[in-house]
Amino acid sequence: MSSFGAETGSPILLGVEPPCAQAGTRQEVVLRGVRLSDIEEVMCRDARVRVLRIGDKKILSGNDKTPEKDEVRVELEFAADLPVGNVALHVRTHTGVSNPRTLHVNRLPIIAETEATAKRETAQLIPLEQTVWGHIIGAETDWYAVDLEQGQRCSLEVLAYRISPTDLDAVLQVWAPDGSLLHEKDTSQLYYHDPVCSFVAPQAGRYTIALRDSLNGSHQNDARYGMGSECLYVMHVGDFPQATSVFPLGGTTGQTIDLEIQGDVRGIIQQKVTLPALETFHYAPLSRISYSGWIFDKPDIVLPTDGKSLGTGPLFIMASPQPSVREVGEHRTRETAQALPQPPFAVEGRIEKAEMEDWYRFPLPKGKSWRVDVFARRLRSPMDPKLTLYPADKNTTLLESDDRSKYDMDSTLIVKGTDEEVSVRVADTRGEGGSNFGYRLVVDEAVPQVNLTTASVEVMTLLPLFKTGHSISVPRGGHGLLLLEKQGDATIPPEPLDIQITGLPPGVKADAAKLPLASGYYPVVLSAGSDAELSGTFAKPTGKAPGSNGTEVPFEQRLGMVYSHPAYTAWHTERFSSVPVAVVEKLPYTINVAPISEGVEAGKKVALTLTVARSPGEPPQPLTAMFPALPPGVVHGRVEIPADSSEASLELEIPATCPPGEWPLAVVVCDSDAAHLRKEGWPYYQYVVVKGHHWTCAPLTYLRVLPAAKP
Repeated sequence: MSSFGAETGSPILLGVEPPCAQAGTRQEVVLRGVRLSDIEEVMCRDARVRVLRIGDKKILSGNDKTPEKDEVRVELEFAADLPVGNVALHVRTHTGVSNPRTLHVNRLPIIAETEATAKRETAQLIPLEQTVWGHIIGAETDWYAVDLEQGQRCSLEVLAYRISPTDLDAVLQVWAPDGSLLHEKDTSQLYYHDPVCSFVAPQAGRYTIALRDSLNGSHQNDARYGMGSECLYVMHVGDFPQATSVFPLGGTTGQTIDLEIQGDVRGIIQQKVTLPALETFHYAPLSRISYSGWIFDKPDIVLPTDGKSLGTGPLFIMASPQPSVREVGEHRTRETAQALPQPPFAVEGRIEKAEMEDWYRFPLPKGKSWRVDVFARRLRSPMDPKLTLYPADKNTTLLESDDRSKYDMDSTLIVKGTDEEVSVRVADTRGEGGSNFGYRLVVDEAVPQVNLTTASVEVMTLLPLFKTGHSISVPRGGHGLLLLEKQGDATIPPEPLDIQITGLPPGVKADAAKLPLASGYYPVVLSAGSDAELSGTFAKPTGKAPGSNGTEVPFEQRLGMVYSHPAYTAWHTERFSSVPVAVVEKLPYTINVAPISEGVEAGKKVALTLTVARSPGEPPQPLTAMFPALPPGVVHGRVEIPADSSEASLELEIPATCPPGEWPLAVVVCDSDAAHLRKEGWPYYQYVVVKGHHWTCAPLTYLRVLPAAKP
């Protein structure tokens, strides 16, 4: 049997148990997934997480609805200086590298749920200052208890969507010793669908805690996910402050600020915090998440916790390079607007009362475009800002912005400077206000909003959404495609980017496509020598525009970690600044594009031939080729290459509008026929898990497009 039979392919990591760890400890975790049996390495981007041992493996039997899974025990060491937050793990095998799964690192000791959680009468007793983890499957409820003295504070923070690989919309309930319902929480300001609760015990005794799924597990067994048993949660229990908001919401990079932490039942906490030296919030758009709606993002910065002045969760604070000023005095009307210097600057303000407005006035220098931006909901303020800009001439039309996009309630305006003073009004759209209705008004030059990210190839096949982790496998003696996408203003920078890839595995080389004009897609073919070491690294792509003083275009992935209804919304996302690349075993086939020696006029057609070289003695497989990068305006569907064939022909139609130049052709191929690759009907999950796929690509080929003939 071939080492690359139907049962092999890139591994899929479904879950990590326990899904949490205490910083400064060693801990054994169980990795559960598919095709993990030939595990070679557990990869983590943070060097402060060390793999000490890869231990026992076993196979979990499947059934008609749940495919067979693998389970591997791994011992990890977590450095004491790891900040509170998630770390992402990947599994590398001989045949691929998995999607990421996260594990939450915190300061509290870890305990697991027991059978006592099954009934209210036997609720599991938890000491304070502990983190408990468990499963909630279907409509079950987990029961816990804490013993409190009168006047003692108890804080509870639940992580479900932020760590779980499936759909768990947690509801948290607390009953007093006399049996009365004291609190019920379904959401939280900072963590959206993950609830938090903090209270002072009104009487001494045993308090009962219930944790359940508000949807009674109705989504957990959806065939698109197939991971009901991995529906995990984490709950921090202790006498710690439970923040709900902060003020100000940010400051200048490297600046030490006086932070007001709100929400604790014992009152406001004042603390000095030094912001990072690097910017923590990027204006540039991040990678699109296929089939998603609202983006529930993680914090841009996680503050260190000392266990006394802060609780267990992260706070949303923005560090940016603009000079930061506070709002001062009464500036509630246009006539009393607070005077500000010419930009750039950032104003730290808040709408403290209902129907209140904040007004500012400042000059906008001529000859530049300026971005006037309100950050509020992006930093977890409950404020829904509305931004209005009034030119100096009261007869000139005002500019107004409410929502930046369908799923973004913050406000942004782009305006050309005239050397005249403008007035800006900031208000809440609903007319609401409060001490936690903070915002940042950031005014700076409107520079290009561009970044690089990975463009999905696999998602075109309707593989399960958790599989589209954009991990790149490069077979020995073969090729893998890293398809980069430039997002943002399509015309800036106008020059094509020079793509550089650093941190590749030993023996892997990158051939980044050279484009005649700026484009949305930049294919990069990664090639491994036939004797390259089986290994994996986190590679970092960057782009530079030669004509813009070498300005670097950053790379950033935003990957959906938990998908659910409605409309395949990504309920939790993670941001990554690198992409995992692994050298894997040689594939029994390679794909090439026959050279195209002559150019083709725009408006004409060109024939293309794909050739397949199959290894002798290996069972031939049907292949499906796709074309993720073609000259502008050229489109082509899938091409099937039967198992008994080594060649396929196709025709590309070059539109008359295609710009002339040497354009790269990127061709990827998967060892499956189209009927199974794009299987009609549910569930996709079962077929793809049982029948693993392998992906490779052809070396880059260029097509010379000539100007269209004049009529």
